[in-house]
Amino acid sequence: MNYKKLYEKQYGKKKLVNLPQRQFLGLRRLLKKYDWDRYYLVEQLVDSGERILDIGCGDGYMLGKLKDKFGELYGLDIAPSRLRAAETKIKKLYPLEASKFKFIEGNVDQSLPFPDNFFDAIICIAVMEHVYDIFSLVKEMHRVLKPGGYVVAEVPNIAYLKYRIQLLLGKLPITSSPLNWQGIGWDGGHIHYFTMKKFCWLFEQQEFKVEKKTGAGFLAKFRNWWSSLLTGDLCIKVIKK
Repeated sequence: MNYKKLYEKQYGKKKLVNLPQRQFLGLRRLLKKYDWDRYYLVEQLVDSGERILDIGCGDGYMLGKLKDKFGELYGLDIAPSRLRAAETKIKKLYPLEASKFKFIEGNVDQSLPFPDNFFDAIICIAVMEHVYDIFSLVKEMHRVLKPGGYVVAEVPNIAYLKYRIQLLLGKLPITSSPLNWQGIGWDGGHIHYFTMKKFCWLFEQQEFKVEKKTGAGFLAKFRNWWSSLLTGDLCIKVIKK
């Protein structure tokens, strides 16, 4: 599979058409402070350090939000157009700090282009569901992290209550936001589906310790008492032992 071609089609050629966000009769706007998107959630879980890696960094949005927490910020992505957008955005928004950012093209189904024990933290947001060999990716994360370093990772939750009901009714859940599958790839390019238990196991079998399990979304603060059932995505923080 040519991943670069797929994601350049989505972003470089701008063929991606997203599903509009549900407003729940205006409640989403009214209760905005309780609407935790995945970026907000990840930001709360990331501590300060020397170096951080964003796997699947896209246009650099998340690294920009974390710029005050790290001395060096690395972004890795397979799509050249996304990396160009990231470099342009960072230089425009943070001209005096642009030298802290390093954007690198790479395919995470291959080895990560970094030395052992290099990063204090890794974030991986809405990426692992797209990666063919997720076992290899987790091993590589473990390799490039310093002892005591951590990963904050987020994926869609196939065991979300809404998806369970859809499956019961014989419908295939849509775990991505794009509508135009035929133009940009099946379910937006998703090839893996996770439950909270299996997502944690994926990291635990590679000698990570799960520190935090949570999920994002509208009213997430109140739904997180059972995130494995009540949130549309899964977010975990795991520590390298």
